[in-house]
Amino acid sequence: FGHAELLATTPWPDIEEELLVEATVTLPVQVNGKKRADLTISREASKEEVEAATLLLEAVVKALDGKPARKIIVVPQRIVNVVV
Repeated sequence: FGHAELLATTPWPDIEEELLVEATVTLPVQVNGKKRADLTISREASKEEVEAATLLLEAVVKALDGKPARKIIVVPQRIVNVVV
């Protein structure tokens, strides 16, 4: 039917593992245990970069209401929690 070989006899395609991993990750951001926002950031971002980006989110700034964050807990590629 127009092809030189049967589909049943062709080999499976090779998998390129690096193409299966997304370049960005979306992390839920909690302030005092309540989800306030989502942060989309590079999978390779350091803890300090995640903390800085979290504090710039409008929903987090509003939830902090001018108070400083006592602690920022970052679980890599999972969640960010800001404690006031």
